[in-house]
Amino acid sequence: MNHKAAHYAIVLSLMSMVILSLLLLLFSPFEREVSANNLRHYIDSLDDEVTGPASVRERAYETATHLFRSSAECSRFADEVVQVYSETQGIDFLLIYNTGGFGSSTMANDPEWSSILEGIRAELANLGYSSVIVAHQRSGKGLTDFLKETQDTQHNYRTKAPVLAAKVALLTKHNSQLRVIVTGRCFGGMISNEVMELDAGNPRLYSIQAGLPFWYTDPGSKRSLVIRDNGVEPDIVGSRGYLDFLWKLARANVWGLPSRSPPKGGAFLAWRWYLKAPGHVYTWDYPGVRTSVVAFLEQNFGRKN
Repeated sequence: MNHKAAHYAIVLSLMSMVILSLLLLLFSPFEREVSANNLRHYIDSLDDEVTGPASVRERAYETATHLFRSSAECSRFADEVVQVYSETQGIDFLLIYNTGGFGSSTMANDPEWSSILEGIRAELANLGYSSVIVAHQRSGKGLTDFLKETQDTQHNYRTKAPVLAAKVALLTKHNSQLRVIVTGRCFGGMISNEVMELDAGNPRLYSIQAGLPFWYTDPGSKRSLVIRDNGVEPDIVGSRGYLDFLWKLARANVWGLPSRSPPKGGAFLAWRWYLKAPGHVYTWDYPGVRTSVVAFLEQNFGRKN
């Protein structure tokens, strides 16, 4: 197979994967396994008094039994909660990183959104607040992980959003000074918004989202910042429908070979390959990002006394 034929084969395979995912999104019903009321009931039923990490772990494990079937998963959840609980003692803000794409990237491999997290932390410091950044890894890198992630996006993260929402609820319940900002772009923005809905009654929970896909139309919370344009070029992922998105995606990729690293100008990750997605790029230096985030932080928190 020559280079040109290989190029078309990769593009067609990735386009087929994208189309299949979109069809699943279009025809699959919405369902959530843990409701907001159930989650709040689990958290409120816990004893308010804690004597340290050990008692926090005990309460986290008890909560996890409502989310997982295996004791190993419950233990892992409890350990993660305790670790963040310890890291945020005496800290004003917890900033949670959610990767875009299908959940397998890390902050080290994501210069775009990590620059925004660092920008948020710097701006909070200017206002007099301390903060800690924690990454929420919601998926692995294998094909099975990719397919599971695709399935969960069909239902607005009905299984994964409650896990993150429970962590946030536990941390704020047992640290009365801590405020949390859940952040993410694209699918990471979706799960951030679902967390906001699940713990809507938590006044110390906020979110910053960007590049939400066009089929996700949830309006978001009053304590959320939703960025839909980087201020330089319209984001094709926020297109006006399936046909418009597929046409723009195909036009952007017909003459270029998919890559293992994100191309300049915006990209859409399909498993391990990046397809060009003009406008789907968000960094701290983009005018539609920094100005919006700074205004959001100043409006909601102001300068620390």
